[in-house]
Amino acid sequence: MASGRILARVDFERIYRDLVMREFWWEARLGLQAAFYRTYAVPRIAKLLLATGEITGRPLKRGYDTGIIMYELIYHGFDHPRGKAMVSLLNRMHRAHDISGDDYRYVLGALMFVPTRVIGRFGRRRLSDVECRATFLFYRRLGELMNIDGLPETSEEFEAWFDAYELGFSEAGAALFEASKSLAVQRTPRPLRRVAAAVNDVLLETQVRDALGIRPPGRWLTLAARALLWLGSRTRRRGTDAWYPGRPNPVYPDGYTLSQLGPPATAP
Repeated sequence: MASGRILARVDFERIYRDLVMREFWWEARLGLQAAFYRTYAVPRIAKLLLATGEITGRPLKRGYDTGIIMYELIYHGFDHPRGKAMVSLLNRMHRAHDISGDDYRYVLGALMFVPTRVIGRFGRRRLSDVECRATFLFYRRLGELMNIDGLPETSEEFEAWFDAYELGFSEAGAALFEASKSLAVQRTPRPLRRVAAAVNDVLLETQVRDALGIRPPGRWLTLAARALLWLGSRTRRRGTDAWYPGRPNPVYPDGYTLSQLGPPATAP
């Protein structure tokens, strides 16, 4: 496996950007979604997220804003003015809450490891060692810029710590998952909604489903969901960026500006 120093010289940001924006954009998008679902399986995090009212009160804006912030960072990198603006926004958003260092590290670990696992399960191939290392370095750099202390030095150490983190059921976590899942399903054509609901469940690892109180889909729905994931991975167009800055969406039909992102209290 390439060392961090060697990989940094060939640009881990570029490697990770190409992975998310081109090579595995379909799987990475689903993986990032599953990463955020996984945070609901920690009762302390779920309680805080529910208390903000963003996910249950403004789920569409919250969902799109979260995606935009991540994609702006991935698309531009940390040294670009728009990337710096997103790091600043993340810091302002999180400063308003009492969040433990362990919970910060856990969320960062979810972004590191869950999409990689989704790609490994449903993608056309597993990530290479260099791609895994680039993913680790990208999020470790984000953690440094967010002043998260105690970040493990290696991916292996971080993943072992992440997998050992205690998950548990909470009413808050279940409510958050249902709100997020409902939003994802509503954006799917009506005939596919039952399968789309099953896709959200199938993406999650068993221990996460247990912590969220999710009953696994029936056998046929599970097979249909896996088939949809398999087909999506192998039929999506690759080679050009799947996302671009300012892209219109249902929340921002005319495109967005960076100042529109996040809850109102995060204005500079």
